[in-house]
Amino acid sequence: MTAMTHRPALAAFSMAFAAILAGCATTPGECDPTSRDFFKNTGCLASGAYGERQRTMQATLAQEQRLNASFRSVLSELQAEQSKVKGELSSRQADYARLDAAWGDLKRSLAAETKANRELAARVSAIDSSVQARKAADAGTDVAAKQAARDDLKLKVSMLEKELAAGVYE
Repeated sequence: MTAMTHRPALAAFSMAFAAILAGCATTPGECDPTSRDFFKNTGCLASGAYGERQRTMQATLAQEQRLNASFRSVLSELQAEQSKVKGELSSRQADYARLDAAWGDLKRSLAAETKANRELAARVSAIDSSVQARKAADAGTDVAAKQAARDDLKLKVSMLEKELAAGVYE
C-alpha cells in the first residue's frame, strides 16, 4: 500500500516539474492565451511571458494609435488643401466666364467699326484667334499655363479697350 500512496504524490511532482520545465522553455512569442495546452499555459503564466506579451502588444497598439493619429492629421490637411483648390478652381472658372463674356460683348460692339477700320479689324482678329487657340489648348495644359494664357488675353483685351477709349482707331 505504500507504493500506492506515493503514486499520487509522484504524479503531482511530475506535473509540477513538467510545468516548471515548460515555463523555462517558453518565450512571450510562444505564449498564446487561447491555447489549450495546460502545461504550456502554466509555464507561460509562471515565467511571466503572458505579462511580457501583454506589455509588447500594448506598446504596439500605442505606436499604431500614434501612427493613426498622424495619418488622420495628414488626411485633414489634404482635405483642407483640396477644399481650397476647389474654391480657387471655381473662382478661376468664374473669372474665365467673365472674361469670355466681356470679350464677346466687346467684339459685338466693335463689329461695325471693324468693317471701316482695317487696323482695328486686324487687332480684333488677332485677339480672337488667341482666344480660340487658348480654348483649344486648355484641354491639354496644366492650370498654371491656362492661367498665364488667360492673364495674357486679359491684358490684350484691356489694352484694346484703353486704345478704343483713347480714340486710337478713329
